[in-house]
Amino acid sequence: MTTMELHDSELGCKDYWDKAYVKELENFQNNDEDYGEVWFGEHTERKIVDWMTENIPNMGISIADLGTGNGHLLSELAEEGFHNLTGIDYSASSIELARAVNKGSPCITFLCRDLLQPCTGPERGQFDICIDKGTYDAISLSPTSATDRQAYKTSVLALLSSSTSSRFVLASVNWTVPELTEFFGDCFNVDEVLPSKEFTFGGVTGKDVSMVVFKRRDEETCSKGA
Repeated sequence: MTTMELHDSELGCKDYWDKAYVKELENFQNNDEDYGEVWFGEHTERKIVDWMTENIPNMGISIADLGTGNGHLLSELAEEGFHNLTGIDYSASSIELARAVNKGSPCITFLCRDLLQPCTGPERGQFDICIDKGTYDAISLSPTSATDRQAYKTSVLALLSSSTSSRFVLASVNWTVPELTEFFGDCFNVDEVLPSKEFTFGGVTGKDVSMVVFKRRDEETCSKGA
């Protein structure tokens, strides 16, 4: 199977997100119950949180939310007892919003970083679990998605611990599970596919959200596949 590139969209451009989060920050400052959009809905977010609570007994494990937006996913994880949480986003206005929304959560830190750039900072290799709920989808809509998707995969690998117990939890509405498996399969094995709603159109059955838990492959296997 050959993965086709998606048509580019403003959702794949940083300027769009900078403006969107400036507006969401203004809304939050006027009404602190309006923390902005939860990508893919709170139902999908809850699926991820439930998987974490059911499968990760170590609440101190290091977790990164890639493309954190308003940081809502991290606040939900903090409520469940996870306490080593980091949100990463390339939009400074996103980070400002996330810090405002989560100012009462000392166990959450936020980092403004472009995941398409080489990972050379202290965060390299520091995370046991990376979670992506929409960021890979947005990157897939950029005008340079073919190279950007590869750069993103490289960053995910750099952020994760080299241990084969490290996990990458990915939710997508643009890609099917087989397509995600094909693209990330050179360095990750599928550990689990999370359940989501199914629909049938034109005789073909699909899912509204593809949610995959990937397990990192060993360094030697990954370097050969990359």
